[in-house]
Amino acid sequence: MQNSKLSDHTYVKGKFITPFNKIMKELSREESWFHGRLPEYIWLGLILKYYGRDEGLVKCCHLLQAFREHTSSTFLPRFSDILNLSENDQKNLYNLFADFIEVKVMAPLTVIFTYSRYPCFSSFFASQRSPEDRTAVINDIVNEASDHQSEFSTDIRFLVLYCQLLTGRLHMPQETLEMLLEYPTLPHSAKKMRMIRPTVRAMELSIPLEMDESKEEYSDIFWEGISKLSSCELFSLNISPDHNDTEKYIAAIKHILQYYTDILVAARPLDNKLLVILGIATYSYKRILEVVEHDLYQTIVGRSIVRILIENYIVLKYLIKNESEHDDIWTEYQYYGIGQYKLIAERYREAGRELPKSHVMYDYIDLLVGEYKNKEFIDMDTTYFDKTNVREKAIAVGEKELFGLYYDYDSAYEHGLWGAIRESALIKCNSAAHQYHCVPDIDNVQKMKDIWDDCVGVMNKIIDVLKDVYGLPSSFDEVK
Repeated sequence: MQNSKLSDHTYVKGKFITPFNKIMKELSREESWFHGRLPEYIWLGLILKYYGRDEGLVKCCHLLQAFREHTSSTFLPRFSDILNLSENDQKNLYNLFADFIEVKVMAPLTVIFTYSRYPCFSSFFASQRSPEDRTAVINDIVNEASDHQSEFSTDIRFLVLYCQLLTGRLHMPQETLEMLLEYPTLPHSAKKMRMIRPTVRAMELSIPLEMDESKEEYSDIFWEGISKLSSCELFSLNISPDHNDTEKYIAAIKHILQYYTDILVAARPLDNKLLVILGIATYSYKRILEVVEHDLYQTIVGRSIVRILIENYIVLKYLIKNESEHDDIWTEYQYYGIGQYKLIAERYREAGRELPKSHVMYDYIDLLVGEYKNKEFIDMDTTYFDKTNVREKAIAVGEKELFGLYYDYDSAYEHGLWGAIRESALIKCNSAAHQYHCVPDIDNVQKMKDIWDDCVGVMNKIIDVLKDVYGLPSSFDEVK
């Protein structure tokens, strides 16, 4: 199935709706192929796996014909329905199974559906094979059938459709019926199967499972049983770092910033514009310095650093672009930020209690608030600076792509969104028996991609802003 493009989605009230979710109801977890349907049809998978596709499909079709005659009230070949039959009906059905397949084919399921709860099934299909061997067989089936579009899964889903055809409850055009009946006679390599397989999957998906309490209980028993009998198969990303000459780059940036600092101190000490631009650039430099000094290249906090570098760059360009529309945008920007500090200090003062172990030096930030102006004349603006958020600022300065491809991603780390948590703090389990779950990375083995090149790219843009506004002698090395 071809993936939809972002432009194919419908944007409604801040949410991108997929084309499929726009026209059809999303399947519940219980109705999904992997979680809800596969456990019900696992017995068909065992037959196909044991006898191979060609012989297995023939045996299953014959068995389902007999199955239909024996259990006229059962419309789907669900294993939960089989286990819920009376003891006498189960024995008759299992004897029927034995006419078509060897008893040992179904034996692996006795490791989950044990004698204590399912005595009739377990005693009929009892096996001398070890629990480990039986578990391994089921794991192989679950793993191969986990992808609902795999050839093996489609074979199982065809058999479900075939059983529905036998009941007379499935109606379709004659040409579609003839095409479906060709399915077991054609190899998967046949060109015609490219059209038949999607039809099989779509039609099987349209058959409601009609979940009730007993069906949900069966699914829980299956997954709990197989998961407890299986071990995690963890794999983690361990991407090699990709940075060179970091010390050389840091030294080059420091040399450039020293040049502008000398200008500020010696020639333009009251240049508020230079102070703000240089302040933003120096703050960005110190964030990159943290990456190098603390080896943060492949860490969570490294992504937060990339985010703030991007925001610094966007804000810097925005201030310059809108300078002519303000009396003094540089002072406005300073007191907007100082106002945020004042709000924090005032909250602390009104709380009326000490926070001795806090990393926030409330008395110190209160001094900073009143550094150049009596704080009684400093307002506290809780909206975005200049009433525009970072995205709007990015668009205004022609950096929409930088925002959409990088800033949003790094913001997920800053806010602890699940995508960031999943990528950085959880390790994937490759066991289908565990439904490919995740395990917390408490040993910190997950290594993410190096952020250094992105840091350099954005820092260079910030330096370019300084060069464009104030120039830079050609004697300075080009930073890379």
